[in-house]
Amino acid sequence: MAIWRDKVVLITGGSEGLGLETARAFAQREATVCIVARDQIRLQAVRQTLADESWQVHVYPCDVTNDQQVTDTLEQIIRQHGRLDVLVNNVGKSTRCNISETSVAEFQDLMEANFYTAVRCTKRALPELVKSKGHVVNIGSLASKTAWPFIAPYTTSKHAVAAYTHQLRIDGPREVHFMLVCPGPIRREDAGVRYSQQAAQLPSVAQQPGAGARLKGISSAKIARRIVAGCEKRKAEIVMPFYAKYFFAVSQISPRLGDWMIRKMCRGE
Repeated sequence: MAIWRDKVVLITGGSEGLGLETARAFAQREATVCIVARDQIRLQAVRQTLADESWQVHVYPCDVTNDQQVTDTLEQIIRQHGRLDVLVNNVGKSTRCNISETSVAEFQDLMEANFYTAVRCTKRALPELVKSKGHVVNIGSLASKTAWPFIAPYTTSKHAVAAYTHQLRIDGPREVHFMLVCPGPIRREDAGVRYSQQAAQLPSVAQQPGAGARLKGISSAKIARRIVAGCEKRKAEIVMPFYAKYFFAVSQISPRLGDWMIRKMCRGE
């Protein structure tokens, strides 16, 4: 645990789900955790929840789609804590749609939420992370590696996150560790109903976690533990479940075969 003592970790979208579990995982290892989200009421509730568990975190209301708010919040964190060691670009969202009926605006919305937020926060944080020889963790998805029915804007934006992370590894500052995290469907209490309205006119499978991907849901806590361990080992990438890598390898060798496998998995749904 001593490796994280006095280190400062910033997590965007940290008021629920994977962001909250990642905050908890770093706090348990004695890091100074800063959570950024838009909803002030939820932020205060999260701070109290973690305080009840004996973990202290700092919360900052910030809309990471806004350049000035990101700049101001990063400056406030540096003033208060003196450094930054980890940036976890976790904020994001998904959707369900029919690609032929999806507007350009819907693609733009997901690109802003899932991709441009990561670029914006990384750009502002890099000077501090160079000083600390720190980490940028970009939360992607299995959809960063492959397409899947009914989530076109999401897969497009998550492919962009993967490309950006790879580019950072190639020609970003060598002092900084860049890691892409690609989990499968995450276990949630609202699984199966979260997208019921968006998917009302789509096949019923579109409402399911991962738009029906036949994968067991992964707990946020398990992913969070892997993120912390991945930073400690300065890993380039985490894919969960691990065996999904074999499917991605097949798709790289034969895109036609990969497409056939996806269609076969979806057939009859």
